[in-house]
Amino acid sequence: MRNEINKLYGPLLGYVKKRVDSIMDAEDLTQEIFLKLSRSDWETVENLKSWMYRIAKNTIVDYYRAKKRKLEVLENDFSNESLDDENVIEELSQCIVPFVERLPEEYRILLKLSELENVPQKKISEQMNMNYVTVRSKIQRGRKKLRQMFAECCHISSAGRGTIICHQKPNDCCGD
Repeated sequence: MRNEINKLYGPLLGYVKKRVDSIMDAEDLTQEIFLKLSRSDWETVENLKSWMYRIAKNTIVDYYRAKKRKLEVLENDFSNESLDDENVIEELSQCIVPFVERLPEEYRILLKLSELENVPQKKISEQMNMNYVTVRSKIQRGRKKLRQMFAECCHISSAGRGTIICHQKPNDCCGD
């Protein structure tokens, strides 16, 4: 059976990867499929390959059912919390502040006003006695520099529907 498993592993993994977003989940599910296959009465099965793909299909369906349940539980948890938008914004702003503080002054001041204090760019240009187009350009350049700083300090990956997950590198380059 080991020889047959080696022949089937690559195509099965490809099959699962096409149907599951996460590569790690696809690898886990592929292992789970082989485990289920080994526990089944595979010796009496006439076509091992079709039996394996039937197990794969059912395992993938179970995977999405479990994910849906977890999502429903999570949604219920969040719906029970009364989150104030201003508190959420303030909490998230605290994560960004150390990065903004490391920007050159010309960008730091504008980004603090625009992104952290939510002052409209038009108003910033009037307060700073600067051309509106210049303010917009500097804010864009500041955002770009901020993104570069995040990329240097954090492992950034997306998790479906645009959600960004940021994990700090172990060398604590963020200076916290």
